Amino acid sequence: MRPDLIIVGAGIFGLWAARHVLKRGERVLVLEKRHVGRGASGGFLGSLMPHMPDRWNDKKQMQYEGLRSIGDAIRELEADTGVNCGFRRCGRLMPLGHERMLVHLRERIEGARANWTDEAGKQIFSIQLIDTPFAGTIAEGWLAENAAPFGAAFDTLTARVNPRGYLEALETYVRNHSGAELREDCEVVGIEAAGDGVDIILSDGESLAGGRALIANGWEAYPLIGRIGGAVKGQPITGRGVKGQAVLLEHLHGDEAPVLYDGGSYIVPHGIAVGRDDKKRPNRIAVGSTSRDDWLPFEADAEIERCRFDEGDMDFLERARRLCPAIAAAPITEAWANVRPRNTIADPVTGKVGTEALFCRLDAAPQISIAVGGFKISFGMAHLDPGRFATCGAPDIS
Repeated sequence: MRPDLIIVGAGIFGLWAARHVLKRGERVLVLEKRHVGRGASGGFLGSLMPHMPDRWNDKKQMQYEGLRSIGDAIRELEADTGVNCGFRRCGRLMPLGHERMLVHLRERIEGARANWTDEAGKQIFSIQLIDTPFAGTIAEGWLAENAAPFGAAFDTLTARVNPRGYLEALETYVRNHSGAELREDCEVVGIEAAGDGVDIILSDGESLAGGRALIANGWEAYPLIGRIGGAVKGQPITGRGVKGQAVLLEHLHGDEAPVLYDGGSYIVPHGIAVGRDDKKRPNRIAVGSTSRDDWLPFEADAEIERCRFDEGDMDFLERARRLCPAIAAAPITEAWANVRPRNTIADPVTGKVGTEALFCRLDAAPQISIAVGGFKISFGMAHLDPGRFATCGAPDIS
């Protein structure tokens, strides 16, 4: 039976798109080149951090809508599947290293009052200053005071999720649905508009027909889109893969600490969904991450290089240990590396290259949509309702 939608890629965007389509009674086929969780979505960092609430714009509004609603979306997914996604609204601490950062913080406190609100305009998330000494505050024993000479900013919007549990829940929902099929080890090498539908060409020569297609296979979407002359509003869709690395540490904790962030280092305390000791206490802390554009040497094998962990590129961990003395001696239990998509689409008027995620239909083939980019914010917005955010915040699957 011909599916209404064929999705290329079984990462966070592809699987959420499948869930939306199935909930409205359509048939879906998901094609994954490798296996679920073998791409950028399958890490363990799981930080869901907002942009700062000052200098507000459409991109920040879209991300805020995602972070505000994600808890309800995950709870519904967990109820449907019985899989623990490890979500917690944990907040975030950021050290203030310079006096001028206090000025920026005041602007952000006011921005949160104006923009982190509910439908009635009432503030529901905030940013506040935590002064040193940290005794008796959420920063005590977690953030090094010598790393925060002017205190720390704490926001209540940031959350965390277990990416692998989250993907498992989405995969479970799709696989158990009578209207869905998920095929792994299935590489798509071409997509063609065919009348009012699409033809999908696989690497083994097989051709599949469907009503519509959604390209959502991360950094590997760019060459696929390029082969079909993909453009939006006349602009060619371009991008690159950026490699990130992270490590998982063993450290017993009570799962009450917030995310720590400073200078590109993320410290994310996870709950029992990621790891626990024999007394069922959480004992895993995720630390990341790097962003490397030069990860693929000339004539190197991309399949090997994309997930090869570089032990010489771990400055992020040393920074994190200085930032958070509690993990100074915590041993590494797992190291992870993979490649995230980053859009590089030039503005037709200014020429400025933007990195915003792109969710829309292709100019020349409206039955083919894309969900590409997102870089570090994909997990916080992949669940958004396509009916509300069809062109700026969720895969356009209509």
